[in-house]
Amino acid sequence: MKVLHTADWHLGKRLYRHDLADDHMQFLDWLCYTIEQRQIDVVLVAGDIFDTTNPNDGSMQLYYQFLTRMLPLNRKIIITGGNHDSASKLNAPRDLLRSLNIHVIGCTNGNCADEVLRLTNGSVDLLVAAVPYLRDSDLRQSISGQTYDDRVEAVRMGIRHHYERIVDHCRSCFVDVPMVAMGHLYVNGATISDSEREIHAVGGQAAFSSEHFPEGFDYVALGHIHVPQRVGQGEAVRYSGSPIPLSFGERDNRHQVLELTFANGKLDTVEALPVPTFRSLRQVTGTLDEVHERLNGLEPTGPLTSLVEVLVEEDRESLATRMQFEQLQRDFANAPFRIAKARLTFRNKRQGLESLYAIDTHLQDLSYLDVFARRLDASDVADDMRELLTETYKELYQSVAG
Repeated sequence: MKVLHTADWHLGKRLYRHDLADDHMQFLDWLCYTIEQRQIDVVLVAGDIFDTTNPNDGSMQLYYQFLTRMLPLNRKIIITGGNHDSASKLNAPRDLLRSLNIHVIGCTNGNCADEVLRLTNGSVDLLVAAVPYLRDSDLRQSISGQTYDDRVEAVRMGIRHHYERIVDHCRSCFVDVPMVAMGHLYVNGATISDSEREIHAVGGQAAFSSEHFPEGFDYVALGHIHVPQRVGQGEAVRYSGSPIPLSFGERDNRHQVLELTFANGKLDTVEALPVPTFRSLRQVTGTLDEVHERLNGLEPTGPLTSLVEVLVEEDRESLATRMQFEQLQRDFANAPFRIAKARLTFRNKRQGLESLYAIDTHLQDLSYLDVFARRLDASDVADDMRELLTETYKELYQSVAG
């Protein structure tokens, strides 16, 4: 039996103002071809199918077009919800999809048996524990007076007990059947991209390590972290990573899906299948003159138009420099690549948080969101991350302020 592990598609993702729909379309075309050519029997998608909980029509169309293309191939597909997904939107058509060999688990209902699927292919059996993203509310009850450390420990133990209950159920109901667990969480020790949203690793999930997965799983198919990697001492706990670069910080990742082969009642091999590069992401840095020269030397690569992040740094601020920076962007408006983001900084204007406030501004005059907004300004946080970080900060503030 051949199983394909993928995750973190983030359909609907925009890179600054640029829609990545064409990138996702090319990936899904390649994925359909790969599933057919390599005779994959089972496809596991471990969360974050969509980039937002309210995906647009184009994202939904890509999703259902992929599922429709899988129907003639008669493959089994298992999809779990991630922290970016709307569990209700994923679950809405699940009864219909189940009749088509497509199993969707958008969120947990507390009954671990409902997350276990037994798959059969000829003489080979396989159990899949389709565990979605486990939210704080799924894992612990809010208790007045709990400290932060108490809440962290409660969430960590909640995740562990969830997987332990699944293993106990499988051992009591099935004998000598290999088991694969799915999960969408941060596991301690995982390497993340500079641009990844580390805020999701804060709290209980950051305290969860690969050793906390109970014995009994032959393989753990993880999503949430976009860098493909093994976690822990063995070979069995893995992130597939995102199949396409979702930020400039991910442009050098080894984008891939993983192919598992089960034979004779056990996991036989794990093979990384590289995903082709459909769009080149480039970063060009230096002074105005250096950046201009480097942009002139850029050659188009890949079937889709390259996106470029331009980072210019000059010694001192001046109106002339700002005008030259604006002219630089106009000069390359019709180039065979697109400048996705351009940023100009000055060495003599670097400032820390202590210099964010004007002389006549008092801290008590600012709301907590004003302070956070100024901190984001100081760090040059990109627009596509700003809204998410602000909303997460509001939730964190409200949970602490109580």
